[in-house]
Amino acid sequence: MQTALCNLFVPLHRIIPFSNVEGAGNRISLFLQGCKLNCLYCHNPETIPRYTAESKAVSLQYLYEQIQASMPFIRGITVSGGEPTIHHRKLVPLFHAVHDLGLSCYLDSSGFFEFDAMRSLIGVTDKFLFDLKGSGLGLQSLCFDRKNQQGIVPDNLLGEQRIKPANLARNMENLRRLLPLGKIEEVRLVVVNGFFDAYELVENVAVLLKPYPDVVLKLIRVHSKGCRDPQGIARLTPKVEAMAHLAEHAAKCGIERVVTVY
Repeated sequence: MQTALCNLFVPLHRIIPFSNVEGAGNRISLFLQGCKLNCLYCHNPETIPRYTAESKAVSLQYLYEQIQASMPFIRGITVSGGEPTIHHRKLVPLFHAVHDLGLSCYLDSSGFFEFDAMRSLIGVTDKFLFDLKGSGLGLQSLCFDRKNQQGIVPDNLLGEQRIKPANLARNMENLRRLLPLGKIEEVRLVVVNGFFDAYELVENVAVLLKPYPDVVLKLIRVHSKGCRDPQGIARLTPKVEAMAHLAEHAAKCGIERVVTVY
């Protein structure tokens, strides 16, 4: 196992040795470089490019040693990004090694991955922190427009639909398949005005979550700190009262555990 870890490398953005907001308990958070999406509200957009001068290629052995250094004060690890699932093949041996230490392995994911290609990593992942990105036409300009490298909020929020229908549905379909496997700890929705109907999305999610009352739905009021167009995002930030109403709607739809982040 040690030899395999020494020979596999991933692009690392940064490590947070102790975090209590990346899943249950105190965890070490590993932020890998690279993401297929381009979310306008991303608060760490520097992780979107696959490679940057600031990131560095490190071996899995290096990550393993950093994880060991945080013991015995952590319950597990959370691999984030960027989007960690683009490194799915390389993460499998790391997760096996981490499990041998008695620690749990979480993935913080956008949910837009190919499920069948990810089966090996899904099998060794204890829990997902699973993002919902919205629904419908607005996703093209909100999260899928890779040409908008400056992250400028467009005047036409709905934009032109260029996403393949199968890719558009992948987020919710992956959630539907992961839930019965017991792989979801929380589902998160960043609420931003104009790009999608948050009420309709919550209703659709409720259908999936009602059989799984332990899963948390976390509604996050978008903030402009760290994003590339803070003024543009600020104009689309929901009011506190609107967030409270959305949370009430989620509860009425049958979601038992709703957390609102203002």
